Amino acid sequence: MTRTGVRRSARARGFLIVEALIAVSLLALLVTGFMASMLYGEEDSMLGGARSRAALLAGETEEALRNFRDNTFLNLVPTLATGLATSSNTWMFSGASDTTDIFTRVISIASSTSGTGIRLATTTITWVQNAQRTGSMTVETALTNWRGCRGGMLVYGDGGTTGDAIKYQILKSNDQNDCTWTAPAATADVDTSTTNKALRAVQLYASATRNEKVMISRHYDGLYQYIYAQVWNGDTGAWGNVQLLSSWFSITYLDVQQFSGTYLQNGDFMVVYADNTNTPKMRIWNGSTWSPQISLPTMDGIPTYAIARARPGTNEVMAAFFTQNKHTITQYFNGGAYATANWALYPDHGLSAPTNLERMIDFAWSPNDPLRGGLIFSDSNADKSMDIKIWTANGAGGGSWGGLVNSSHQSNNLGAMQIMARPGANEFDACDADSRIPSRLVCYSANFTPVWTNPANSILTTNGPSGVERSFGGAFESVSGNPAIMVYSDSTSVPKLKKYNAATGTWDSATTNLSSIGATLYTVSAIPYPGTDEVMVLMANLSDDLYSAVWDGNNTVMYTAPSGYALAAHGVNGSATTDYWYAFAWDAF
Repeated sequence: MTRTGVRRSARARGFLIVEALIAVSLLALLVTGFMASMLYGEEDSMLGGARSRAALLAGETEEALRNFRDNTFLNLVPTLATGLATSSNTWMFSGASDTTDIFTRVISIASSTSGTGIRLATTTITWVQNAQRTGSMTVETALTNWRGCRGGMLVYGDGGTTGDAIKYQILKSNDQNDCTWTAPAATADVDTSTTNKALRAVQLYASATRNEKVMISRHYDGLYQYIYAQVWNGDTGAWGNVQLLSSWFSITYLDVQQFSGTYLQNGDFMVVYADNTNTPKMRIWNGSTWSPQISLPTMDGIPTYAIARARPGTNEVMAAFFTQNKHTITQYFNGGAYATANWALYPDHGLSAPTNLERMIDFAWSPNDPLRGGLIFSDSNADKSMDIKIWTANGAGGGSWGGLVNSSHQSNNLGAMQIMARPGANEFDACDADSRIPSRLVCYSANFTPVWTNPANSILTTNGPSGVERSFGGAFESVSGNPAIMVYSDSTSVPKLKKYNAATGTWDSATTNLSSIGATLYTVSAIPYPGTDEVMVLMANLSDDLYSAVWDGNNTVMYTAPSGYALAAHGVNGSATTDYWYAFAWDAF
């Protein structure tokens, strides 16, 4: 072999080594790229999976937020950071965040500049992807208070027993971006020539066809009594059309309510009232003017209490009267022309009662069957059994009363009464505060037959005030029809509340204490809002101070916010502990 051949062989071997090195390098690059591609693909796949799981958590958050909104919008309190948890299968806010596997969730809630009826929720979900990389997802949700704060109006006497001042406050609705009370303002002056016509009783009614409310008030100047009507025009924000309905000389029967009103299906407002005679009167407000006075059929007693209720969806009206001679009498308007002849007289359901100074009568139409109504009353001087009759309308302007049925005997004589009609069921529930000292609050239930039953725990208290006042007020929730609530006095400054479970026929055995109202609670009124499960509760105390609070039927508690729904103080100068010198009406228009 030549030297040249040797050189060529070494050179070839060198090329082979270089080629091998290049091949190995290329293979390493290919393997590294492949491995990197696989690793990055796996990480992308993991990231996509993590984002999908984060999206599921975000969707869960939105569902929980909608739950909060639907149950009670007020749970959506503006906050910087919070998390979610569950308790008894119910969502709740918890801590500053919450963690699920590798995911951390933080929710922040803010008020919207568009109004108090909107909350803006921001949900941020973060997770650690690897040592160098983190994942994040943010979702924003606008939550509208579709239930809203319902508006209404409160009126009350502010002149004690000597001045004729009447104040009003508006509960501003969610549509007005508020849910607060306006400052007190004066209604129209019923008599500009004097200031001594003290308000002793008042009622307020809201129109469903016009932006208006009608107030009926009874006044006393030390010698004469007067009944006035006036109209609130919601479009102009002013009171007017003051109408003196009647006046008479009398220094007795100061703590009664011988007037009542109701809106008819055609939009007219009818007021029925007594003028210290046996012949009740009525007037009609048609949105522009008051009609002349029209007489109802003459009865055999002078009314001390009157109740007028339009049959749902009609112009027919049931008017029930309790008289100075303790008779219970009803009259029925057939819905035709406004004339005496269109009233039918049904005299003397009851010929006596333990007293003529208390509300020994009440009437309500059933929201479950608009042809049926229930009348409760007393029929003897020492009556210990509540009486009920069922009215059945014939749908053509008339109807008939069923027979009288007595409840079981109480230990003491009957006292002031209230009837409640249950939505969604053929049921009436009635309570009275008896003549015992201190009084007992006793409740019964009746069907349309009627048959009375005694619910469990039917004696709500044995320590109520002893007087002519009605020291309790109750209502069924308008949508669910269950429960009913009863707010009552046990002769303390702390109002008490119990619920009635209609499904089991049971009143609470335990008492719920509400917030103190400063002095002994004496009178209560409860006004349900149709189409919701909320109830306005008005309470006046021994010092003639007035308070309001709203029942939250979705969560079966009293509201604590906003201020318009929470316990609020109003007037401090009512006329007497025995009077209903205050009234409230929810907006209906």
